[in-house]
Amino acid sequence: MDVKKLLASHREIDDRINLYLEEIAQLRALSEKCTARISGNDISRPKGTYSDKVGKNAAKIADLEIRIDKEIDRLVDLKEQIMGIAALLKDNTSRAVIERRYILHETWEQIADKLGYTSRHITRLHNAAISDLEEIYGDKTEKIA
Repeated sequence: MDVKKLLASHREIDDRINLYLEEIAQLRALSEKCTARISGNDISRPKGTYSDKVGKNAAKIADLEIRIDKEIDRLVDLKEQIMGIAALLKDNTSRAVIERRYILHETWEQIADKLGYTSRHITRLHNAAISDLEEIYGDKTEKIA
């Protein structure tokens, strides 16, 4: 995997983390809904029926949350590694271009406006920064991906 593709994967990682967080929120809402619905005392039902189902569902939800949390932790570690790549650039402007493009997901125009350059100059700085990173990082990106 080349440096540019690795940096671009930051957005995908953000999207996956947000998806997992939404999934956890939905699981928690479902759990609360289930327990609220069957918390009422209904004497006509056999004992243990509801509590067994709630317990099993709660255990499944807890297991799924644990797996999702572990995946989020793995993705956050990967994001930190990607951010570390940008930190390798010695030139502050080049580093700002890479961080704004790949970490903050800004457009060329937004970056140019914030840094006080033209969009065309920003793309030149970007291309030079990517070349510098490929030279610095080389084949090490294979280990991250």
